[in-house]
Amino acid sequence: MSRVVLSAVLCIGCYFILPCKTFSQNPNIKCYFNYPVNTSISSGTNAVYLYGTFPDTIAAYINRAKFTIDVALYNYTSGSTSSVAKIATAINNAAQRGVIVRWIHNGSSTNSGLTLISPIINKLASPTTTGYGLMHNKFVTIDANSTDTADAIVITGSYNWSTTQTYSDYNNLLIINNKDVAIAFYNEFNKMWGGTGIAPNIATSRFGPYKSISSQTMFNVNGTPVEVYFSPKDNSDTRLENAINTANSDLFFGIYTFTDNSVATVIKNKKNSGIVTKGIIDQFSQSYSPYSTLSPVMGNNLILYNGSDLYHNKTMVVDAQSPASDPQVCTGSYNWSNAGAHTNDENMIIIHDASIANQYLQSLCQNFAGLGGAACMPLLPLKMVSFTAILNEKKPLLQWSVASQENIEYYIVEKSTDGENFRELANVVAKPGNNAAYQYKDANGTTNSNWYRLRILAKDGSISYSKILSIKIDGQPNLQLYPNPASDQLFVQMNLPQFGIQSLKITDMTGKTILEQKIRLNSNTERVIINIAHFAPGSYLLISTGNLTPIKFVKQ
Repeated sequence: MSRVVLSAVLCIGCYFILPCKTFSQNPNIKCYFNYPVNTSISSGTNAVYLYGTFPDTIAAYINRAKFTIDVALYNYTSGSTSSVAKIATAINNAAQRGVIVRWIHNGSSTNSGLTLISPIINKLASPTTTGYGLMHNKFVTIDANSTDTADAIVITGSYNWSTTQTYSDYNNLLIINNKDVAIAFYNEFNKMWGGTGIAPNIATSRFGPYKSISSQTMFNVNGTPVEVYFSPKDNSDTRLENAINTANSDLFFGIYTFTDNSVATVIKNKKNSGIVTKGIIDQFSQSYSPYSTLSPVMGNNLILYNGSDLYHNKTMVVDAQSPASDPQVCTGSYNWSNAGAHTNDENMIIIHDASIANQYLQSLCQNFAGLGGAACMPLLPLKMVSFTAILNEKKPLLQWSVASQENIEYYIVEKSTDGENFRELANVVAKPGNNAAYQYKDANGTTNSNWYRLRILAKDGSISYSKILSIKIDGQPNLQLYPNPASDQLFVQMNLPQFGIQSLKITDMTGKTILEQKIRLNSNTERVIINIAHFAPGSYLLISTGNLTPIKFVKQ
């Protein structure tokens, strides 16, 4: 059992706090792709396709650097006339104007582009000793410590700096403008560098399994929850599996190195539970267990890339076609392998944002179709206003309200007794008009946990899924809170069927929201501590994910 602290004010660094997600384009997060994208499935912001201009984009950010640039890059392959030589020019110019530049590279890679880097810039190669893997990061941190928080930039993704990676291999580039995230990457750099100095300190330098765990992994980027993990100390494999387990509707991945069969098994289980699952795996991984695990169950929805170049992305989108769920993107340098999890220096970012998830989906869908897979369908013309489960006369009552449903034919109620395997319970015909409310009562609800979701069928045959709700009739409740009455802190014991993002909301007795926060759960049983010292004395209701039966408590 682990502990989560919750407060009405976002407390950076306090365990696993997540603010409410935003569905509009976040100006502080940008993503780019070097292969065409499918904007016909855009939810409002078109993904950006940059053919051959990743080096220009990186150089442009470097040219704006005022104080510091820290580069941790697996491999920089460049000659003086290469398209990526302009990055070296930008780096050298920055150093000449007084910007402190530090550079870490993988010791076993050629890194021919380093010959273009000025000798006044300090560099450090990662160890090549037995037992250590790779310094496989691909990130740049700019002005992390600037007093102007708008200066702080992190550039990461799957992209190594070379002509082949620019023009031929499939890659993505992610740019985050946020001081707290930049500090996280800056701190990770300093662990490998051996300190904050201009020159590396070999005596205190730590790579791979010799580093310490990150002090903070959860961040608020202009309203968007962002998770940042560094291998091998932050358990990136577990974090990845947790993200997969949050899928309520759809899952789409594109990966170069995929050798971790435990991850494949989690994906297989989600596929077998009814989650729409598609993926692209580079041919490099064909001989490993994950491909043989997933290929039989995914069939034509799993594409093996056999091109002459590399499918070099390491991306996954969860519930990108279900904005009412928790759409999220996983990207970075982290390959899904034992080495990536336990010996290499890697980074992995998980972004909880519907718009960013949709942009990565636009890229993955175009990649998938371009490699012979079926085209992705546009998002269903449906706005799910609410979907709740409550007890009515000791029976589960599902209620949902929708808008813009003119192309919806049926709402199919599905039920599960284990949270994974669903069966059809009832067909509810869509009502005429755009706005409508529905309800369905399960007269055969079990005394243990009941899980429900909606399979939404459009008139053109497209299918989408709602989020999954859970409700118990008897037995141990999903939520227990104590003490009650409480004065300063309220302890909430959560016994939930799924890991991942969960929501807690406190309202007064009139229904006014007093506190609403999102938290990441990493086990089925967690204890959450809510600070209520600033609450006015009186009665309140606590509501959890899925709108389970509210629990009343008293603030003294």
